[in-house]
Amino acid sequence: MRILITGAASGIGYLTALTLAERGHFVYLTCHTQKQVLNVKEKVSDYENIKVLKVDITKSDDRKKVLELDVDVLYSNAAIGISGSILEHNITEVKKVFEVNVFSNFLLVRDVLRKMIEKDSGRIVMMSSLAGEVTIPFLGVYSATKASINSLVRSLKLELKTLDTRVDIALVEPGLYHTGFNNYVIDSKYNNDKYFKDVKDILYNLEHAFLFLTEKKKLDSIIIQIVRAVEDKKLKRVYKAPFLQSWLVKVLSLFK
Repeated sequence: MRILITGAASGIGYLTALTLAERGHFVYLTCHTQKQVLNVKEKVSDYENIKVLKVDITKSDDRKKVLELDVDVLYSNAAIGISGSILEHNITEVKKVFEVNVFSNFLLVRDVLRKMIEKDSGRIVMMSSLAGEVTIPFLGVYSATKASINSLVRSLKLELKTLDTRVDIALVEPGLYHTGFNNYVIDSKYNNDKYFKDVKDILYNLEHAFLFLTEKKKLDSIIIQIVRAVEDKKLKRVYKAPFLQSWLVKVLSLFK
């Protein structure tokens, strides 16, 4: 299959690209910046079935480049994070996170879906998060973007069932993995606290201790789920990992 992955310069997206290529698929590995493209090209130079492209999903010209490709699967992975209290967020930052994680993702997904429906073949795999299923203090905005993705994908999946099409869509919901993303996101809020400055040190220590105890160091379990979402003949609605975190979120959801 021909698979395009957005936001694959590093972390889960990058390792998924390598795994899918090693399984015989042709992968369009996309990066946000040209600098990332040059870096990744050097790292994957031995892979004849990986093509590295610059795709900034917030840019209409870059989204058009994707539509020029004939892909069987779009794995929509691009996202940014933000943490901090809703009391203190700059609205410009909030809008930026929603622009990347929700609006630009769905502009791309919508256009690719339309093309897939025309040829009656294709699959969308959208990266969400377990953070979209549970309420996490100081991650309200990021969690809200993932909850939005969850709702939109669930609706799209039901809508596609009303059409006579083989095109389908699924969610991937990872928990906490040690990619550096979580640390970057939670550390980004320790700048100009006003309301929580007296407890800033306590929060910092608690959050980093929590990550140390809960983050999965190996990415194998989530990579397996993404590969299943790409390759499964009968596509499930959602693929989650790691198991224990997914189970805990399911239990917590009962007490919402």
